[in-house]
Amino acid sequence: MVRQFSDPPKPFRGKAERRLLHIGEHKPGRKRAANVSIDEDILAAAKAMNINLSQTLEEELRRRVQAERDEKWRRENRSAIESYNRFIEKHGVFLEEFQDWDESSV
Repeated sequence: MVRQFSDPPKPFRGKAERRLLHIGEHKPGRKRAANVSIDEDILAAAKAMNINLSQTLEEELRRRVQAERDEKWRRENRSAIESYNRFIEKHGVFLEEFQDWDESSV
């Protein structure tokens, strides 16, 4: 049977379509159950406000883990950054003479 241009498309049979991530989004990972202890008053207030506990905890953990990774990177690279800054102070920025803005606009 020859398919015609006007025939409806065949259903997609490959793997499920993957959604492209935007900048700043994370790739969702597998979920694991975890037991946590929470003050009962704040837990009751959160439930009354329909706050998704799993999502809130995950977002806050992600933020704190990233902050700790950033700080660790800064500590590990402090000497290289300081060295680079000293080089710039001494020699200036590469091709600085071709910049078309003045210092007051920066």
